[in-house]
Amino acid sequence: MSELLDQSEIQQASERNPFPVRDEINFRDLGGYRSSDGRTIRRGCFYRSGGLYKMNAQELAFLKSLRIRTLLDLRTKEEAAKKPDPVLPGVTILQHSGVVSAGGEEIDFSPAGMKLLGEAGLTQIENMHRYYQMMPFHNEAFHILMQEVISGNVPVLFHCATGKDRTGVSAMILLLLLGVPEQTVLQDYLLSNYYRRDVIRRHMEEDQAVIRQHPEREALLQLQHGVSPKIGLEILETIRKTCGGYEGYFEKEYGLGQAEVEKVRERYLV
Repeated sequence: MSELLDQSEIQQASERNPFPVRDEINFRDLGGYRSSDGRTIRRGCFYRSGGLYKMNAQELAFLKSLRIRTLLDLRTKEEAAKKPDPVLPGVTILQHSGVVSAGGEEIDFSPAGMKLLGEAGLTQIENMHRYYQMMPFHNEAFHILMQEVISGNVPVLFHCATGKDRTGVSAMILLLLLGVPEQTVLQDYLLSNYYRRDVIRRHMEEDQAVIRQHPEREALLQLQHGVSPKIGLEILETIRKTCGGYEGYFEKEYGLGQAEVEKVRERYLV
């Protein structure tokens, strides 16, 4: 279930959320990761999470204690209206969907759409792979996050509904900006499978009979409730191939040259 994570990485996963927040909310601090040059991301600057509406009173009290400065809600307006974030006094709320349209119009993200079988299910999986590969490009929500980070408006918390897809790709980009090695970036992406392990397991067990007849159901359930190692690798590969490397990506996508990137790293790495 925590594919590509060895036992030491799973142990690190538990250490990334020492907070009084249930694992299934997928809340964690990106601080503590090492960059390729040996520096470390400051703790208490960048938090990622699933839907804050799921938090109980104790979890919300903890969240308020973090003195978050900026909150970026990556859900669509419709999602946010149905399940609004809790009121967080003094926090700048930014709401901008991390969903990009390129290829997304071909995918039915509804519960029924994620239970397609046969050729329809295989097509759904194929479309989702293409869709996630395009998410890092021309994505206004990610540009907003980068601007907040560059401007020093931290601590910043960014989240979507489950904290794994839109949030997961956002975290990938932020970690790459801070010079974190590719393998660590992928590891953080896959940690969603660890934090959401009980959710994933429950749905897999409920659908065992269908999975035996239609293996594509298992792949779709993994995409619906967790993340795919293959998609994580494809996202990184697409960025490299499209832009000639990560430096090229930040210059082409965000207008950040080497000097600008180093200024960001000087601010957030110790």
